[in-house]
Amino acid sequence: MHKNLFTDYGIPVSAEEERTATICMNAEGDYRFVIAAKGFVIIVNLENDYIKQVFFPENNDEYPYSSFSSNGLFYTGAANMFMVLDPFLEQFIYYKVIENGEEIVGFSFSEDISGNIYFTSYPHCHLLFYSPHSKEIMDYGSMDFTEKYPGSVAVDHTGWAYIGIGTEKKNIVAFHLEKGLKKDLIAEQQREKGTGYIYLGEDGFVYGHLGASSSPQWMKFSNGDFETIDVEKLSPSFYTGTAFQRIHRYQEGRYHIERYSLSEGFIELVHRETAETKKIQFSYASDGAKLSTIYLGPDDHIYGTSMHPLQFFQFNISTNKTTNFGGEIIEKGGGGNIAAYASTGDVLIGAAYAGGKLYVFDMKKKFKKSENPKLVLQEESIHRPRCAIGLKDHKHIVWGGFPGYGMVGGSLGIYRIESEENYLLTHEKVVENQSTISLGELRSGDIVGGTSIETPGGAGSREKEAHLYVLDWETRRVKNSFVPIEGAREIAQIFVDEYDRTHCLTEQSIYFVCDPSTEQILFRKDLSSWGHIVRNGFAYDLPTNTLYCLLSHTLLSMEIQVKQCVEPKVVHTLPMSASSGVVHKNSRIYYGSGSHLCSIQIGED
Repeated sequence: MHKNLFTDYGIPVSAEEERTATICMNAEGDYRFVIAAKGFVIIVNLENDYIKQVFFPENNDEYPYSSFSSNGLFYTGAANMFMVLDPFLEQFIYYKVIENGEEIVGFSFSEDISGNIYFTSYPHCHLLFYSPHSKEIMDYGSMDFTEKYPGSVAVDHTGWAYIGIGTEKKNIVAFHLEKGLKKDLIAEQQREKGTGYIYLGEDGFVYGHLGASSSPQWMKFSNGDFETIDVEKLSPSFYTGTAFQRIHRYQEGRYHIERYSLSEGFIELVHRETAETKKIQFSYASDGAKLSTIYLGPDDHIYGTSMHPLQFFQFNISTNKTTNFGGEIIEKGGGGNIAAYASTGDVLIGAAYAGGKLYVFDMKKKFKKSENPKLVLQEESIHRPRCAIGLKDHKHIVWGGFPGYGMVGGSLGIYRIESEENYLLTHEKVVENQSTISLGELRSGDIVGGTSIETPGGAGSREKEAHLYVLDWETRRVKNSFVPIEGAREIAQIFVDEYDRTHCLTEQSIYFVCDPSTEQILFRKDLSSWGHIVRNGFAYDLPTNTLYCLLSHTLLSMEIQVKQCVEPKVVHTLPMSASSGVVHKNSRIYYGSGSHLCSIQIGED
């Protein structure tokens, strides 16, 4: 065995993303700023800049989604663990793994006038109760039997809880905490795509809306019902900020938090009385951010981003040096990632989550914020990109993925590089209610696409089996569409060989080869015993006519022969499991293993 067979290049992005934050003030008037991230919290004393990192109990390494402060304590959840932190003792004083079949608890929080805590869970919209005095936890059950996201909750002074729910069919549910009476407050015909929103005002009343926050029409809730009010009559919320930048009880303490970033390690503050500003910079222990898809750029360097947070990096294969360009170089990158790449000439194009952003990198120029890369478009119907290919005409990029929250079926984008025009084919014109997640190009120039029936944006799936289709490039119409593997939910990978045979992987690691024109399956083999699929797991070596297939635990190869399809062979069992792929260069396969960049040799350099 070659002594340099496997190499771990370390962690390209040593950072974590803030997920939720709050200010906790105790009875003595002391206060702490608490930021929660994947697996830990950072406790900050804003008066003396003291920082303390506290890890979640039982090595819980999952993401929190929301947090709440009451009586100096910090409440959050990660996976199915509910947790209570005393930020002054700098330790978790209570936690419980809740076995109610839910994946995430603590999706939103509130409390009643007695100080009892209420929180929701995903994906069945349960409402739960926690007593800080007795430590009792009670599950009231599901508040909506079809939706998944209970994004907000508030309790009024009459004993009613209100839950804002979405995303496919927005809803606001009222639930009487003693009587167990549940009411849908929104008429069925009004339950369109979107999310109901609820918050507790500083005056003790509950407010909310069914549309955008800029809507002039708001609702005021009481006794399990509501009245509509004008925006001028709203009471302020205890929250500020949006998404993962939300801060609960932001008005407490002597300092106002102007800006903060866990991934960049800073907090910018303004003293409320003196207007004095200061900046706290800090560091923390991190296992690094998980890597998204990697790609070999036109300059023979490997490029990629991390996920949550998005930071863009370059790996120089010649020197084994990694350069992290940070997150701000990617305009509006935030907590997303670049999930698919394509290139032609000196142009590299990245398709990013969230929001279906398309970035153009000019590889002849230096990377510079707001200039290179350039954000050229955003497309909500490809909110979560999964695939992109540069066509042989060197003029177009085709890309696809999942749509936004509450939507079913993603569009297929055809981007013309020179004119920066993006032509969209909606899912109704490709495969209805499905999303394109893998692509290839046939010798004729026609496009072959693989679909997914999944709906990661919260909507219910309407289909049962994924399709493979052929798009006529000249007419932009689908020539044929069929189910290649019965029961498969995703055709996740595609490689088109020189004989126009299409090599594919399903979400269950079923490898098959077919003729997309005749719809004939030429070969099929279950590879699941070697691992599950990773994003972008195919790499082709032209000199040896070999297709490499990266699974989570194994690297396999398939020799491309003119007359037959051959059995996959195991090349290596991976010393570090793969989570993202893949680049083939200099007889090595490079891949992501969680937050690490690794490679394994496949031949003599």
